[in-house]
Amino acid sequence: MAAYRDRDEMVEIFGILGNRAASSQAAKTLNEAGMVVSFVYHNPDLVLTMDGRTPEAGDPPMRMLFDATEPKPDVTFECSADVGHQFWSGKLDVPQALGRGIVKARGSIAKALKLLPMMPPLYEAYRELMSERGGSAGTAGA
Repeated sequence: MAAYRDRDEMVEIFGILGNRAASSQAAKTLNEAGMVVSFVYHNPDLVLTMDGRTPEAGDPPMRMLFDATEPKPDVTFECSADVGHQFWSGKLDVPQALGRGIVKARGSIAKALKLLPMMPPLYEAYRELMSERGGSAGTAGA
């Protein structure tokens, strides 16, 4: 079974996750680094961008954008949506996935990998969201 039923489900899930994570320590770290990280997912197709560079003073330190062409990402990771689900679940060894070509990356990869230690709270938020939705993505409303 695919991790996500369709693109609309992905937008819904990551919209909720983005709202929950917008003021997290991970978002603050991304903002302090002035970074923009994009994830290009396939099957279903979606470009998810975590923007820590352009939020205005007084706004949450990170914005989650969908199919945005601006701001330009510092790093882009590309993979299937199923592999993306493994990543957000905290079950993907990112350096190994990069080495094996399961995830392709462009841009400042070393800088982005330095952000990995701040990701566990986002993984937890994603797993909680999936649990609220009935156990996992792809099963919402089922």
